[in-house]
Amino acid sequence: MELERATCVLTLTATVAAAAATVYLFEPRLPFWFAEAVWPGRRRREAMHQPVMDADDEDPPTWVSDMGRIRELLLGTKLRDFLKDRHKGRPEGVPPPRDVLVLTPSCTVNDALTKLSERAVLGAPYLRDDGKDFLGFVDLHDIVHALVSHMFPPGPLGTMASHDAPDWFLTDDSPACVDRILTLVRDKGGDFCDRTLGSIRRRVGDGAFIRVDETDHSLLDVIQTHFVRDVQYTKPPVRHRVAVYKYAVDASRLTDAETTIEVTDVFSVSDITRFLNRWNELEKCLTPCSIVDIGVGSTRVDAVPKDAALLRCFAVMERVGVSGLGVTDDGKLIGSVSESDLRRITADRLDVLAMPVGEFIGKLHALSGEDNPLREDQMALARAHPLFRGVLRTGELTGGRLNVTVSQKATLLEVIRALARNRVHRVYAVNETTGVADRVVTHSDLVRFFALFAPSD
Repeated sequence: MELERATCVLTLTATVAAAAATVYLFEPRLPFWFAEAVWPGRRRREAMHQPVMDADDEDPPTWVSDMGRIRELLLGTKLRDFLKDRHKGRPEGVPPPRDVLVLTPSCTVNDALTKLSERAVLGAPYLRDDGKDFLGFVDLHDIVHALVSHMFPPGPLGTMASHDAPDWFLTDDSPACVDRILTLVRDKGGDFCDRTLGSIRRRVGDGAFIRVDETDHSLLDVIQTHFVRDVQYTKPPVRHRVAVYKYAVDASRLTDAETTIEVTDVFSVSDITRFLNRWNELEKCLTPCSIVDIGVGSTRVDAVPKDAALLRCFAVMERVGVSGLGVTDDGKLIGSVSESDLRRITADRLDVLAMPVGEFIGKLHALSGEDNPLREDQMALARAHPLFRGVLRTGELTGGRLNVTVSQKATLLEVIRALARNRVHRVYAVNETTGVADRVVTHSDLVRFFALFAPSD
C-alpha cells in the first residue's frame, strides 16, 4: 500500500512539473500574472522580457526565454509579407529574376543543369509540359541520384540500383576506385545528360505547392502544414521548399475554362531561419541554455572519410536519408558536403563527381592573398564557383560553403546566427578536445523546434 501511494505521489509530481515547464516555455510571464491576481498590488518585475541586471553587476544582461513572442511573430506574419521580405540574407545575396524557373518532363538533364546553374538554385518546380498540373520538384539531389542509377542499372531481378550499387562503389576509397568512377562518369555521363527529366523522375520530390488566393496564410500555418507534420519533434520535416502558384487563364480555351499554372515564388526552410535571424527581438526571447541542454539537432552525425569519391557521398546520402554528410580525416571533422556544393555544376563538369571529397571541399574553400576581380560585383561574387565556372582566381573564399562548427556549449541564438550569417545549411557541435562532431543542427531542426513550442491558436 505504501509503495502504491509513493508511486502515485511521484507520478503526480512529475506530471505537475512537466506541465509547469511547458507553460513556462509558452508564456514565461504567466506565473507573475497569477501572483498579481492573488496578491493585488504586488509589484511584478518588468524585467521579465528585459535584461535582468543588478546595480553593481558589471556582467552582460541575462535574457529569459519568451517563446510566446516567437509564436506571436510567426502567427502574425502573413505569407505575402514574408515573401516580400525573404530576399534579405539569401545565399546569393541578391534577389533572383522575377520569373521563377520551372522544369518540365521534356526538358533534358543537360538543359536542366544549365538552367539551375544560371539561377544558382538547387531545384525547381516540376510541371507537366502543358502547364496544367504540377508533378513536384526536381533538384540536384534527384539528378545525381539518377546518375548513379544510370551507371548501375537494375539487375535481372529488378533490384533498385540506388540501394544495390556494387560493393566497390560504396566501400572502396582507393585511388583505383576513384579512377574507375571517373571512367564510368565519362563513359555514361553524355548519354545520361541527353535523357529527359521525364525518364528519370515521375512525381513528388522534395517540395510542396501553395495556391495564392484570398486567404493569406500565416507563416506558422505554412510551417506546420508543409515543413513539419503533426508538430512532433521526433519526426523529420516533410519538405524543404514550397512553391507559390496561381492559375493563369488560357485565353484561347476560355470555353473549357482550362487554366495553366503560373509559379510566382519559391521559398525554403532556410528562408524561415533567416527571417527569424533578422528579427530584432530574437535575442530577448531565446533561452541562454545550450543546444545540448535543449536537445536541438541530431546526435547522429553521418560522415564519410576524405578519400571517398564525391559521387559515392551522394549515394550514401540517399541510403541513410540525409541531405548532407560530414567529411572526416582520422575521425576528426574537416568539412561537410551537400547538394549545395553542386549549385553551379553543369553537364560538362560531371567529372568533378569522381573527385575525392576531401580534395573537392579543399578546392571549393581555397583561400589565398590575391584580390578577386569579382569583389565589386555582388551578383557574380555571390554566384561564383571555383570548380564549375572558372571565374575565381586565387583570392578569397566566395563560391563554396564554409565548414561552420560551434562548441558543445553553443546557445540556440548562436546556432541561428551561424546558419544565417555564414549561409550554410548545417552546423556541427564539435568536441574541442577530440575534434569529433557530436551533434549536427540544420535549418529543419530549428524550424521543427519552433513549430513544437509555438502551436497555432
